[in-house]
Amino acid sequence: MGGRRVEAPTAGSTWVLPAEHRGAAQARGNSEAHYCQLTVPTSALGPYPLQPAVGPDPLLYALVQRIHDVSGRTDVAARLLHESLTETVRLHLRDKYCAAPAVQIIDSPTQLDQGAVTALREYLRDSLDSTINLHALAQLVNMPVNRFATAFHDVFHTTPHQYVITQRISRAKNLLTSTRLTITEISAAVGFSTPSHFATTFKDRVGITPSQYRQYG
Repeated sequence: MGGRRVEAPTAGSTWVLPAEHRGAAQARGNSEAHYCQLTVPTSALGPYPLQPAVGPDPLLYALVQRIHDVSGRTDVAARLLHESLTETVRLHLRDKYCAAPAVQIIDSPTQLDQGAVTALREYLRDSLDSTINLHALAQLVNMPVNRFATAFHDVFHTTPHQYVITQRISRAKNLLTSTRLTITEISAAVGFSTPSHFATTFKDRVGITPSQYRQYG
C-alpha cells in the first residue's frame, strides 16, 4: 500500500486497496491462511475515491460470512437476502472508506406513497412462487436499491427478505388447511427451493412442522 508496512493481519482484518494501489502479504508458520477478496467497481462507490486502509472491520467480516452462508441456496428468500447483504457491503464501504459522503440523489422519490405500497403488495402477492429480487422491487417504484430498502422498512416495518418469508408462510398455512396438496407441492407453490428448507423455515416461524400444522392447525 504505497510502501506502508503493517503488522501481520489477524482474523477479521480488512485491507482496502484502491485501484491504483498494490498490496502484498506473507503467511508465516505452518497454519493455513484463508482470505476473501472482494472486487468492487469504482462506479458502485459514487464520485468520491476509495481510501487505503488496514485494520479490523467486524461489520464487513460478518456481512461477508453471511453472504457465504447463503451463497449455495437458490430459493427466493436466499436471493433477496444475498442482494440485501451485498448492497449493505457496498454502502458500508462507501460510508466508511470513501473520502467524502456520497452526494444526495434528488431525482427519485425517498418515500413510498400509497400507490407504490399497493403495487408492491400486489407484485409480491402474485410472485411468491417465482424469482423476486431487490433490484426489480426498487425498479417497480422508481427508487435506487439502497433508498428502497429504507423506504420499504419505513412502511412495512421489516426488510423485503423478511416480508417475503412471512407472506410465503402465510400462504403455506392456508394451503395446508384448505387443500390436499402434498408438502412438496406446497413447498414449490410458495417458492421454497426444497421441502426440507420449507419445513425448517415453517417450524422456525410457526413452532410446529407443516405436517403438524395440517393435522392440528
